[in-house]
Amino acid sequence: MKKYVVTAALVCLPVALVALQGGMAAIGITEPALQSQFERATRQKGDGLMLAILPPKVLLAAKALSEPQQAALMRELATAAKTIMMSPAFQSAHDAFIAKEFKAVNHGIKVKTLEQAAQGATSQAGTSEFELKMKREMAAMYVQLAMESKIEDLKMMFDESVKEWTREASKPKGSDKAKYAKLVAQSAAIKDLSVSDPVKFRRGYAVLRSAEADGLDTEEALFGAQASSQKDNEQLMWDQHNLRGALKRVLAQVVAEAPTVDFAAQTVQKNSSLVFVNPAYEKKSVVWKAMYRAGKGPTAAGVEVARAWLKEL
Repeated sequence: MKKYVVTAALVCLPVALVALQGGMAAIGITEPALQSQFERATRQKGDGLMLAILPPKVLLAAKALSEPQQAALMRELATAAKTIMMSPAFQSAHDAFIAKEFKAVNHGIKVKTLEQAAQGATSQAGTSEFELKMKREMAAMYVQLAMESKIEDLKMMFDESVKEWTREASKPKGSDKAKYAKLVAQSAAIKDLSVSDPVKFRRGYAVLRSAEADGLDTEEALFGAQASSQKDNEQLMWDQHNLRGALKRVLAQVVAEAPTVDFAAQTVQKNSSLVFVNPAYEKKSVVWKAMYRAGKGPTAAGVEVARAWLKEL
């Protein structure tokens, strides 16, 4: 078992810390130090960040504590974690972090993913919801292409599009002749704007590409749908990364897995690591292993705080 605390276990961080700890003051752990740990654990760009549990000197001091002392420390640490992470300042800083890193913003709306909307398309209302979401996603794609491409590249794409539309419009037969003729006519209005008014050129080309695919064909409709798509995606990112939600998921995992921990499980040294004799335990979650290392008494104390904390979330 690696001697690290994986940050997926946000609130289990104190659990893992306490695995080898005793009273905060006695082993030199301060609230500012804890806050720094929690900031690193919760404000990360990916899922792979790992934190060393404790410095060697602190570990030695912690190992000397009795189990009742460790249980008391667990309660102290878990309560400190709750105080720190539930503070308005900590949560505001976390919201600022996820807004920057994940474009996560709480708009206070209920949003489904595209997959969820597709699964719900079993009724007329569900189908309409799915189609609307598809329109928004397609609008976002065309707007992103037009607004983020280099202007030189976009001009080349525009010229190729006009050639294609002209060929389609000039065919003697074709059900879409009128559509392509309209695209050619509309393209004439923006063809000289790539230099004089690049923003207008970009927006106009986005509309033409959307219309070509039989999507939204006005600037107002297209960019309105794109704005709605962006808002939906920001909400989905907030739903995924907001601190309260993350805490709730981890605390629920702690409470659910605690009764399954085998505190009498045997370990053996294998190369440079300690591993469980029972190979099935090696497949257990980081949270499960953290509670195992903490021990029965400290884990029970931590779960007590976790249950109370969950009620506030």
